[in-house]
Amino acid sequence: MPVTSVESRHWITAQLLVIAISVAIFVGAVLPSHPGLLGGGFFLAIGTLNISFYKSTGRKFFARTQSSGPFVARFWARNGEKGTQVLFLGIGVILAAAGCVLLIAGAT
Repeated sequence: MPVTSVESRHWITAQLLVIAISVAIFVGAVLPSHPGLLGGGFFLAIGTLNISFYKSTGRKFFARTQSSGPFVARFWARNGEKGTQVLFLGIGVILAAAGCVLLIAGAT
């Protein structure tokens, strides 16, 4: 049964939502104890790199998964190459936003 583009977008959105909630919980746990510039800078740098190289990283990652086992290949084929690129872009935005929150909280 082929997957439509709407189902693929829903799948990507669900994955990004889970990642965003996980990062928010992590930031919420770290922020009260010791907000720091180092952690914020780390998240911001990783997020920025992910945003900068999302197309090439997504393409390479998708190609690597298609030569993996059948379960892994089917799992990532659901999103397609463009969907995997969008997923990497979304992860970069989430990490950069978390880094900004930690940097702002650490500066005060």
